[in-house]
Amino acid sequence: MMQAMQSNTPAPLPLTTDTRERLLVAAQRLFRKRGYHATGLSDILEAAQAPKGSLYHHFPGGKEAIGVCVVEKISHSILGLLTQSRARSTQAVIRQAGAQMQTAMEKTNYELCTLFASFTAERKTSPQLGLAVTLAYGELTAAIQALLLRDGLTARAAKDKALLVTALIEGGLLLSQAQSDSMAFKLALKQAVAICTVSPHD
Repeated sequence: MMQAMQSNTPAPLPLTTDTRERLLVAAQRLFRKRGYHATGLSDILEAAQAPKGSLYHHFPGGKEAIGVCVVEKISHSILGLLTQSRARSTQAVIRQAGAQMQTAMEKTNYELCTLFASFTAERKTSPQLGLAVTLAYGELTAAIQALLLRDGLTARAAKDKALLVTALIEGGLLLSQAQSDSMAFKLALKQAVAICTVSPHD
């Protein structure tokens, strides 16, 4: 897999005086390159060039708390793509958001694709992290549902289609990571856009 071929040495972090932000950026990069379990707190501190005491100052819950904040950071970024778009239809919003997600996916060598899915696998040992992913998926689905309601769909149709769109996009990301190729995501996005068509029966 592409992820296994990447160097374990993280790229330099952006210059910032915000220690908390540096810790989050470092953690996100390390989680996507090495995985949650393989990343230690010392690794995050070193990558963030942060003093040892700063981690528990900003994240009293340790690595699990950092993971939760990483999930929220990614979720807010994707929500921004959906809610800040000026496109007039859900189809156009999903198409635009998908294009930007594809760019991010390719820039990270497909490592960013399924960070949520990898965190979901930690549900038993890190319940707060699992809960954060559940809430993130719920927020993303609700945002798509709101767009579909705006387009005139019934509440039931909007809910069902929003869930399908979320599942298609996540599935496309997973396959793209496995294959180190964007085609699966492109096909999934095409179907997600088509699902958002408003018909007289909706």
